[in-house]
Amino acid sequence: MTARSEERPRWTIQEAEQLLMSLQGVVSARVVARPGGEIDEVHMLTTDDIRPKQTVRNVESALLAQLDLSVDHRKISVAQTTEAVAARLPEPVLPVQILAEPALSDTRVLFYGHQVETERSNHVKHRVEVEWQGQTYVGEARAADLPKPRLEAATRATLDALEQALQEKKSDGRREVTLSLDGVRLVEAFERRFVLVAVHAMSGRHVARLAGTTVADESSDRAAILATLQATDRWVRGLVD
Repeated sequence: MTARSEERPRWTIQEAEQLLMSLQGVVSARVVARPGGEIDEVHMLTTDDIRPKQTVRNVESALLAQLDLSVDHRKISVAQTTEAVAARLPEPVLPVQILAEPALSDTRVLFYGHQVETERSNHVKHRVEVEWQGQTYVGEARAADLPKPRLEAATRATLDALEQALQEKKSDGRREVTLSLDGVRLVEAFERRFVLVAVHAMSGRHVARLAGTTVADESSDRAAILATLQATDRWVRGLVD
């Protein structure tokens, strides 16, 4: 951990998003990844004067040419808007100091690893590992080896890991924290598959209803994990800020 923290990332999410915002027809851009690591998702909102396939090619070319990043086109999602978008004025270039280790309040909970084990006939165990503020936490959940129970188990294992992280960070014990799965569903839209996750987050007497969604082009289990992290990330970090 020490050696890694002393090295400056060769790129940052901020740099990647600023690069994508400079492409023709782009209204907004969001990159989901570990700074300096593999990109998991790229979400683009563009005007309708650029075809989505062209935007995908532009994103691939820009990231490869400027940041030496090779991104699978299946990780790039493009949405279009027909509303008139005000022209963006060039923003002044300000000197920015990019730190290898950002402030704790700006550190996202990161997906670290996922394993699926067959325990007995027609049953599996999901093991999900997340990283937060330099520490890793492991959650587990079991389910029948069927599509919907598998998605639910992947989500519950992620919530289990997050609860362990919060239990350690909130050592005062003043409020009990519980993350409960409300539902998970695999849906098809815009010729792609998405995983939708809904979570009830409880801290003391307060209950928050959270939701997240992620493209499921490669693995539905992995998409369920990422959608769970997307749904809970801001709420989890807000408890310890």
